[in-house]
Amino acid sequence: MLDPPGVFTYRDGVAVIQIFFFAIFLIFGFILCHRHGFRRSEGWVILITFSLLRLIGASFQLASINYPTDSVYGGALICEGIGLAPLTLLNIGIFGRLNKYAKKIHHKAFSVISLVAIAGLVLGIYGGINSSESADLGTNALLKASVICFLAAYVAFLGLFLLFLTGLSRIPPNERPLLYGFAVCIPFMVVRFMYSVLPTFIPSIRDNYNALFGNVTIYLFMAVLEEIVIVACYVYVGMKLDELPPELKAPPLSFKKKDKKKKRKHSSQDSGEHMLK
Repeated sequence: MLDPPGVFTYRDGVAVIQIFFFAIFLIFGFILCHRHGFRRSEGWVILITFSLLRLIGASFQLASINYPTDSVYGGALICEGIGLAPLTLLNIGIFGRLNKYAKKIHHKAFSVISLVAIAGLVLGIYGGINSSESADLGTNALLKASVICFLAAYVAFLGLFLLFLTGLSRIPPNERPLLYGFAVCIPFMVVRFMYSVLPTFIPSIRDNYNALFGNVTIYLFMAVLEEIVIVACYVYVGMKLDELPPELKAPPLSFKKKDKKKKRKHSSQDSGEHMLK
């Protein structure tokens, strides 16, 4: 059952908590991107995306106090559903950085994991739109598929975690907190996934596991606080990291294009000189 309009409720209080913490995380996201890079492969720009999604979703929830429309509820539902994508993809930065030292994974593996999560993102958006247009704002096949994609992506990261543990000696001591941070977040991620997975496949408990009209205490302790702890852990680890040495940093795309142009120019000059000879 949706909260009554015009009344500040327990659920709205949870939205205020989200706005407080994710506004702070958003600031740290820009700091970390400035320090380590804005490239998606570095992972920190995803922190900005996730923080914005949670800020927007919480704002929709507060807006529903005075504007309890389907579009407002739909916006909150979509932001809630697709938030698992950036939360999962935060790990791209962790393992991508570790792989620069350990050299254990082909870069295409990260691309595949990203595509799975992005597929979940697209399914979550369409599923959220369809759900917002239904009478009960309930789940649907698209939302189920979305959750499965996010879960598959995270299971892949768990596999990478175990793989990198076997090559721990190749990773510099000052980079190992990335692995430790991931390990600390595992139980919180498991609980967070349980909040999304259980109601998706167990209809009898679905009414309690919904960000809009479910049990607020369950939502707070199985979703909101988990996300806050996970992001806080990543921010803490990120702030402790040193900048990558220049030889391990990926050059900007503009530099790559310039280098290609220079190579083509030099090759054409060389061929011209060869013809003259």
